[in-house]
Amino acid sequence: MYDHACSDPAVYDITVEDPSENFTRLRNFVDSLKCMSLPSFRPEHLKNGFSKRMVKEAREQYKITKTQARKTYEILRLKATNMSNSEEYRKYRLEVKRRLNIPFQKEKKSMHKLQSFLNPQEFEAVLQSKSVENQHDFLEKSYRALELDYRKVIERISAHV
Repeated sequence: MYDHACSDPAVYDITVEDPSENFTRLRNFVDSLKCMSLPSFRPEHLKNGFSKRMVKEAREQYKITKTQARKTYEILRLKATNMSNSEEYRKYRLEVKRRLNIPFQKEKKSMHKLQSFLNPQEFEAVLQSKSVENQHDFLEKSYRALELDYRKVIERISAHV
């Protein structure tokens, strides 16, 4: 079925609504294996960052969504990262954390709008509930959980290849 969908030019991408954790892990594994064959996902290109070319190749060849292409990139980038090189690993972590931080940046914009609707005391109460420390803790925990999931996928790739 998957191969049929990939060969159909009328199919733009393949999405799954509300996938289970096991399905997500399997999809990450399969998509990572497939994308390893694409030129833009080769190790020498991964350290240049996520690109429109990666999105285009993944979508055209395997009907992978932009979001899934990004996950696949992050998995393969971690696989290609020299963990004994602290600077290389730091750059990887920061790039993933920047993506994880996007919802917080959108929330900051909405906070400015909210300020015009609340009185100063109400707005201060909202601000205190959204502390920077909580945000940093959340980002760190989210990153650690994500990296653990990605490492499991990488172990499966290494066992398979």
